[in-house]
Amino acid sequence: MVTRKDYTFSCIFYNRWKVMVTREGLQEVLDIGNVNIGGESGINPTCMVGSMFHRGDKAVTDHKRGTFVKDKVLDVLGIMEKASRETCIPFIVDVVGNSPENLVKYCTFIAEHTENKHQPFLMDGLNDTVRIPAVKALAQQGLGDRLIYNSIEPKISDDSLETLADCKVKHAVLLAFDSRFLLPEQKFKLLRGWGDRKGKMEGLIPKAKRCGIRNLLVDAAVLDMPSIGIAARIIQDVKEFLGYPAGCAPSNAIFKCQKFMELGRDARKSSLVTACGFLASQGADFILFGPASYASEAFMAVAQVDAFIAYAKRRIERLKFDAGTHPLSRVF
Repeated sequence: MVTRKDYTFSCIFYNRWKVMVTREGLQEVLDIGNVNIGGESGINPTCMVGSMFHRGDKAVTDHKRGTFVKDKVLDVLGIMEKASRETCIPFIVDVVGNSPENLVKYCTFIAEHTENKHQPFLMDGLNDTVRIPAVKALAQQGLGDRLIYNSIEPKISDDSLETLADCKVKHAVLLAFDSRFLLPEQKFKLLRGWGDRKGKMEGLIPKAKRCGIRNLLVDAAVLDMPSIGIAARIIQDVKEFLGYPAGCAPSNAIFKCQKFMELGRDARKSSLVTACGFLASQGADFILFGPASYASEAFMAVAQVDAFIAYAKRRIERLKFDAGTHPLSRVF
């Protein structure tokens, strides 16, 4: 279900980059399983998304065959669940698979073993060759309410969109990445559509709506570590001018940065926690923070930021929210 803030108005105006947009009924809050994502910063806590079964995950013994040590997977899942209970930070498991069979196996295992049987998960494959067969199988298992398709990209085929429609996929990430569209004003074109010498190009939002997906999460697409700042600006503008929940994945850029690879694991973890706190302070609705094993540190950093923002809104703006299920009730 999609709910909206109390204030609803419509006006057409130009933002700071002269991109015409319509502001109407901001901001969307998505109810996906047991998680609420979106809305005004400080009201709903930032949703943290941790990866499992990715390359480098020590729980996986053979990525080709999709074999893993169940106890190790459950231990990491338990770390996320414990961190969520302690901080009131909601989470989603980013399930990564390198083949359709493995992706289905991993998603099914996570769906069966989360404490809350409404816990959503990202179905994350390298490309649609992996994702499309997997989404068919998982939809047949009745996991459609919990499954978030990651992701709809600019080059997605009509056949893939038709499959998503046939499978009645309800939730999806829009990956706003194209090497020609890196700045905020360009991202709006990528999301809404644009025209060039080749004709009118369909944006990610119309593509998703065409196949009936109702809950959309916009990934601002981090290119490298410095671009995390640009991603934060994109997140703010997507929320303000389009109303969709927005976030990004700083982890890949941090883990691939040569300088931090040389400095070691502690430096990478410190950088990741810093990036998560920064993005939360800038209004990110969700953050893909990398390996789920980092949940304890990442959740606490984001919980503190969410609590700072919420306390100010409560005292200064007199905004009301359920403090009992908010980080504000846990970190101070």
